[in-house]
Amino acid sequence: MECLTPPAEVPVDLAQLRAHLRLEEGEEDGHLQHCLDVAVAQFDGDDGELGLALVHQVWQQSFPHVPGAGGSVELMLGPVASVDQIEVYTPAGSWDVVTSPELFELGGRSYVQARNWPRPGRCPLPLKIRFTAGFGTAADVPKPICHAILLFAAHLYQARSPVVVEGKPAEVPLSIAHLVAPYKSWWR
Repeated sequence: MECLTPPAEVPVDLAQLRAHLRLEEGEEDGHLQHCLDVAVAQFDGDDGELGLALVHQVWQQSFPHVPGAGGSVELMLGPVASVDQIEVYTPAGSWDVVTSPELFELGGRSYVQARNWPRPGRCPLPLKIRFTAGFGTAADVPKPICHAILLFAAHLYQARSPVVVEGKPAEVPLSIAHLVAPYKSWWR
């Protein structure tokens, strides 16, 4: 998986985090921004805990095989807004565009299907799918996810060293896990 175009905005901005923490503008903005960046990265994208793209972003997923006629492949990052381009490496040594692909969901997973997949040539990853994933704009990201980002960023800001309870490291607040649990892709 490769992110071709990162999101143009973040689901929670510095002003929202500052208001959440009741801080004045300019007060430790560098450290606050760092905490916010880490919190967003914790939940967003292919490496994020949720297995979701939060704000629209363009990704490319490559596959080691090309399905047969009518077959489908699963896109590992959701929610998928659109399939932008599908290419198959051909025996002639060129990339052919697959026309009229169908995007469908089954059991909360996104799949791409084509009636006629081109015959692939010799290539380790002969199938490339470019797609747009994310809920939409920052305003479209579910509020529980945005609140979890705020809580996690605030936790990082306030607990600048590991939190230890009775000699054992403590995890981040459990409320964060409860907020994002309905959005997690458990099969990843």
